[in-house]
Amino acid sequence: MSDLQSVSDSTSTSQSSSKPGLTGHMGTAALIFTVLAVGAPLASVSGVFPVVISFGGSAAPIAYGIATVILLAFAAGLATMSKFVPNPGAFYAYVTSGLGKHAGLGGAFLAIFAYWLIATATYAFFGSATNRLLLAFGGPDVAWYWWQILGWVIVGFIGYRNVELSAKVLTVAMVLEVAIAVVFDVSIIARGGAEGLSLPTIDSDVINLGGLGIAVLFSVLCFIGFESTAIFREEAKDPEKTVPRAMYLSVLLVGVFYAISIALMILAYGQDNAQDVAAENAAGMFDEALGTYAAPIFRDICAILLVNSVLASLIALTNMLSRYLYALGNDGVLPKALGQAHPKHGSPYRASLVVTAMIGLLGAPFMFVAAEPMDLYAKMVGVGIYALMVLMTLASVAVLIFFRRNPQPGTSPLKTTIAPIVSIVSFAVVLYLATTNMDLVSGLTGGLAVGLVVLTYLVIVAGAVAAAIYRKNKPETFERIGRQDL
Repeated sequence: MSDLQSVSDSTSTSQSSSKPGLTGHMGTAALIFTVLAVGAPLASVSGVFPVVISFGGSAAPIAYGIATVILLAFAAGLATMSKFVPNPGAFYAYVTSGLGKHAGLGGAFLAIFAYWLIATATYAFFGSATNRLLLAFGGPDVAWYWWQILGWVIVGFIGYRNVELSAKVLTVAMVLEVAIAVVFDVSIIARGGAEGLSLPTIDSDVINLGGLGIAVLFSVLCFIGFESTAIFREEAKDPEKTVPRAMYLSVLLVGVFYAISIALMILAYGQDNAQDVAAENAAGMFDEALGTYAAPIFRDICAILLVNSVLASLIALTNMLSRYLYALGNDGVLPKALGQAHPKHGSPYRASLVVTAMIGLLGAPFMFVAAEPMDLYAKMVGVGIYALMVLMTLASVAVLIFFRRNPQPGTSPLKTTIAPIVSIVSFAVVLYLATTNMDLVSGLTGGLAVGLVVLTYLVIVAGAVAAAIYRKNKPETFERIGRQDL
């Protein structure tokens, strides 16, 4: 029996099971809004843009252009593969189908590790943003972690419920966030920026390849979660069409919108000054430009919507993490209780509760060491996005090998061979630049920076070792890895 037939058979078996499964009717728009929510448009514009500009300078729009091309190539392979590997689980299912069960479980562990770090870091961002909002309106100065706990409770409740509740919340959040970002863009175009409207010019003599590579790495942070279109496959309406469509559209929309917006942010401060402002006043770069070019009241509106943006991102991240645990529980790799859906809400409620607890446990120690929330956010997100880049590289290799082993009539070599090769080479270059500049990526130096790189790869090894243990001691569980043959 071919690998492809095994996937199809196991999926059919899983779907025919009498056990309650996940339910929902998410369309293309709902899937796209979920993807956008993970990247948190307003948080990206106000928090990630300054980082990308500080590393890339006037070449920052190029960094987003490069990231868009790389991820479109990556999405082409994933979207095509999703038609033949219809298992939910996204990277977990794809890496397993292409590279085998050991690599697949390693990829699943890495996905959980990466999103766990990013989600925990984002709670620190939420606590900081909420505290700044209250201070701006004359409220009390409350430690950031109390607001983090409040967000934790809200997100935990929403994650417990049906995914369509999350989708409705995220849709409202995205409309408001995109609206304020559009106001920012239009106001700069209308007033001409600091030096008049013109495309940012690139001085080839001052482009730093390492800096541009790191700028691309952080640009990818704004795209994270686009594979979640596959994670929500069981909860999507007509997934054969909506999943690939949402994957492509989310990458295109994010890439074009952010490339234009970051170019306008550079023009708002002037090409000669933008990089210095990004380095010296990253937290206030977007707010001040918005207040100057639109109206001062938009600063207050932005402060409110920023909290909304980060909360929406947390909802989406929790949904993604819980579905990775659900897939592993459904396969019997983790306790089977995690693979059970709520009989009423049709949500992975037990997996969601475990994710909420995991985030609380990882974030709790920082409440007692007086950690600066935004510094904590930057360090943890840097490591998380690096881990995701490694995972995307693995998935690209998996797509290429899958179609070499299982050639499918009617598929285009552009999507099954050329696109995966482009993404593999591109990810490898960015990973090399990030690895050799890990101190800049993580904000840590020396042994700590090296240790984080080593830890990332050890997570993959841990998954592979776990698969080997299952193969020896629980062969029936090993056979289910990545297949959901229950």
